[in-house]
Amino acid sequence: MKNLTIAEYKFFFVRFTLIFLLLLTVFMSIFYFDSQSDLERRKSNIQVQQKALLVGKKNYIQVVIGSVVRETALLSDIAINHEIFRVMALENKAEKALLLARFSEALKSVSQRKEIYDQMRYLDLEGNEVVRVNFNDGRALIVQPNGLQQKRHRYYFKEAAKLQHKGIYISPLDLNIEHGAIEVPYKPMIRLSAPVFDKKGNKQGIVIINYLAKYLMEGLGLFNLNGGTNYMLVNSDGYFLYNNLHPEKEFAFMFTDKKDQTIYQQFPELEVQIQAMQSGQIETSKGVMTIESVGAVGRVNPYCFQEYHVTENNSTAWKLISFVAFDKRGDFIKAIEHHQTLVYIAIILSLVLSYWFARYQLKEHINNQRINVLAHHDGLTGLVNRMAFVNQANLMLESCMHDEKSACLLYIDLDDFKPINDQYGHATGDKVLIHMASIMRKVFGKQALLARLGGDEFAVLLSSAKHLESPVQYAASLQQLLGCPFEVAPDTYIHIHSSIGGCCFNGEITLEELMHQADMAMYQAKRKGKNQTCFI
Repeated sequence: MKNLTIAEYKFFFVRFTLIFLLLLTVFMSIFYFDSQSDLERRKSNIQVQQKALLVGKKNYIQVVIGSVVRETALLSDIAINHEIFRVMALENKAEKALLLARFSEALKSVSQRKEIYDQMRYLDLEGNEVVRVNFNDGRALIVQPNGLQQKRHRYYFKEAAKLQHKGIYISPLDLNIEHGAIEVPYKPMIRLSAPVFDKKGNKQGIVIINYLAKYLMEGLGLFNLNGGTNYMLVNSDGYFLYNNLHPEKEFAFMFTDKKDQTIYQQFPELEVQIQAMQSGQIETSKGVMTIESVGAVGRVNPYCFQEYHVTENNSTAWKLISFVAFDKRGDFIKAIEHHQTLVYIAIILSLVLSYWFARYQLKEHINNQRINVLAHHDGLTGLVNRMAFVNQANLMLESCMHDEKSACLLYIDLDDFKPINDQYGHATGDKVLIHMASIMRKVFGKQALLARLGGDEFAVLLSSAKHLESPVQYAASLQQLLGCPFEVAPDTYIHIHSSIGGCCFNGEITLEELMHQADMAMYQAKRKGKNQTCFI
């Protein structure tokens, strides 16, 4: 902002004032109305966002579980088609082995392709595993006879044994147990069972699928929007099946020292509302809770399909819950503080932006002026450059032709300019060129078109009557003034000489031809010796 002209200062302050008043008005209006509705808008956005998110999670869960239910029914059909129940009664060992192998390979293929089933089994009515396929480390493996187990005491077998035709049992989501102990690392598991009947309608066995629920949980995690929101999935007793902020509370019902870790313990003041609400939202002073029921609600079970029915509703009666705590969201805290200082921010912001906008516009204004000068003038001498000279000279010659006037073009080349550069340096050479431009302005004035064509070459187009009376005399005056001693360094003087060629315009030649003729005349002057003039 230094070294500005009065006009440039005026340009800046006019724009600064206008922009400041405009921005201040806009900011004050926006901040005023925004401060009145900001908090409610934020709460409303959270409610809409969380509602849509939990509905999406609900649909995701029901699609996944529904797909596993259908595949359980499919596994029952496969067992019936293979008549696997005839195996135990067969005396022919070869035929028995063949039937077991075919059925085992069928289960193995399904397990390998799906990659989501920890176990696929067929059990007889005594709870003995007849066929079992495990899926570990990306591979489906058929368990050998010595690895098969007895499961008649497990709750999911007892429930499955009660199933009638076309019935499917879905176990609660819990952690897998092997050989009487919780498997480590933990494996969240859902077991689905379906009975196998022979053609006479007699129950012969049970198929069981162990679905790896970690994939379901990982899918739920993909829906989560940010780390500050607590996303939960609870069973009908309020125990956490999924809790993104407190994973240590998941499946607490399977550990004797965690029996009290339910959602009611985490939100004791909302226990009654959580139990009663199937779908909705609760706003408290601490935050917003959203609830969405998943799976069976009352007598309605979304996993029933075609003629198949799911017998146990309670095990799939879950609730998706999210809680957005206001004190965990920095935007709420900042909004409250922010509303108290909006006026000051508006003023400061308006001042800063106005200053920068006005400064930017001033800079653009000055740059445009400079660009315009640089585009048409030589940066060192300030004379017009070759391109601008050609454009302006053409206009001048057209005017002369129209008015039936003449003109004269002078081509000027400094003599021995290169030795000056070599002896005294380019800085001295630049001084000589600037001195040359100054002498040209002094001799020809403002009525002549003065140009630096490049290097040490200059041109002058004369069109005024005063100049045309004796262009030779003006050329001589230029050479005379140039010939005066010129100080290039303290107590160091040189004499500058030039060769000048001239050509008069009579309306019959173009500018290009005129420039060529003047150039030829200048070279003729050089051939005569230093400081000579030649006119064609």
